[in-house]
Amino acid sequence: MCLQDVLLLVRSIAGHPCNKCYYHLALVVYHCCDAPLYQGFSLEHVYPIIADELQITTVSISRSIARANTDCWTYGKHQKLEQIAGCKLDQKPSPKELVYYLSDYLVRTKTL
Repeated sequence: MCLQDVLLLVRSIAGHPCNKCYYHLALVVYHCCDAPLYQGFSLEHVYPIIADELQITTVSISRSIARANTDCWTYGKHQKLEQIAGCKLDQKPSPKELVYYLSDYLVRTKTL
């Protein structure tokens, strides 16, 4: 899977897909797809990689993912997000849950 695949998936649920927070979300999801889940799902090891790559702080990455999460929930496509998550979402997922849903979906569909 390439970054373009991740960007297309992220844009499919985005409210305002041109916001740079969605690019940051795509980068985080892309790196999480390679992380072994048997160690537990954590973003602490991914944020520093992205921050170093983009020359910004890990706090900026964290805030950007939170903004993408809020924008996606407020203005995005809920039906597509629920399809990706595989369940009905009655409330906004946390940023970590959103990243998990997206990366899990990509890993599952990649193996099909």
